[in-house]
Amino acid sequence: MNASVDRRSLSDAEPAPEGGMEFLLWILIWSELAVFGALLGAFLLFSVLDPSSLATLRLALDLNLAGTATAVLLTSGFFAACAAFGRHPRRNLVLAALGGIAFCGLKIAAFVYELPALAAMEGRLAELYPLIVGFHLAHVLFVAGLLLLVAWRPVPRHVATVATVWHMIDLIWLLILPVIYLG
Repeated sequence: MNASVDRRSLSDAEPAPEGGMEFLLWILIWSELAVFGALLGAFLLFSVLDPSSLATLRLALDLNLAGTATAVLLTSGFFAACAAFGRHPRRNLVLAALGGIAFCGLKIAAFVYELPALAAMEGRLAELYPLIVGFHLAHVLFVAGLLLLVAWRPVPRHVATVATVWHMIDLIWLLILPVIYLG
């Protein structure tokens, strides 16, 4: 089979629209929100069913570390937004990633402080807390790695995509914070 190709038509070809990738990005974001929503819903349900476990859990949590971690994560979100708006994308993506890594360090320090009390607790809340916060921590680490990867060669489309995912991570933390720590 011999097919002839008009080279002029290949050079004049329009790039494929990126609606497909954008659609997949929004599927990812909504699915993550659904998973964390289900986990937080379960946490709220067990909080209502077992208020004494909730009181014991809240005594074990370090609210100061959680507040500091929140400030660090939101600051890193600011750097991600600056990168998405084209202001020194490489530097701001690296700063956002470093903020995410610092957030993880603070959460690990909190876990070290909280785990002895959690190990002594009974009930589903003692299981759900590390699951929810640990799952979020894994997301922060993964997306911080993506931030560094995109910072290596920042293409505006990729910067915007990774910044959007980073803001989803921030949003999820802003849902976790009041449900678990402040409620």
